[in-house]
Amino acid sequence: YILEKKMKYFSTRNKKLDFDFKQIFQRSLAPDGGLFLPKKINKFSAKDLKQLEKLNYIDLAVAVIASFCEPTFNKKELKILIRKSYKKFKKKNVVNLVSINKDILLELYHGPTLAFKDIAMQCIGNIYEEFNKDNNEITNIVVATSGDTGAAAISALSDRKNINLFI
Repeated sequence: YILEKKMKYFSTRNKKLDFDFKQIFQRSLAPDGGLFLPKKINKFSAKDLKQLEKLNYIDLAVAVIASFCEPTFNKKELKILIRKSYKKFKKKNVVNLVSINKDILLELYHGPTLAFKDIAMQCIGNIYEEFNKDNNEITNIVVATSGDTGAAAISALSDRKNINLFI
């Protein structure tokens, strides 16, 4: 499958703005108060989907996420980052499929806090750490929650260099 190699993002309030993955990740909101959106979303063909369904979770995550963050991270760098993100998960394949009668359930609770939010938060922590590793900039992250988001954020971000976490 062929994916866009230079993903760019714009603001919902100004389509002329042009940002790369690192810029949007570090900003969160566009300077005009809008939300960031990718300029193009890659589509997978039926043939691509057949190839993707054979992949383990980490390789599948790399295949899908790569199109959103290249060239900031190439696939090799991304695989290292994602593998590191899921090392605390109880299941080697991160998620688990369980058949119950004719239904198939996707278990998303095998992370360090048993919340589905661990799947994204662990990656977020590693991405921030990667961006901050060569500088002394401090990243402040504010999380407002009444649920398990706080625990997932604490698990993913509290022991990171150059990150202040406010719950």
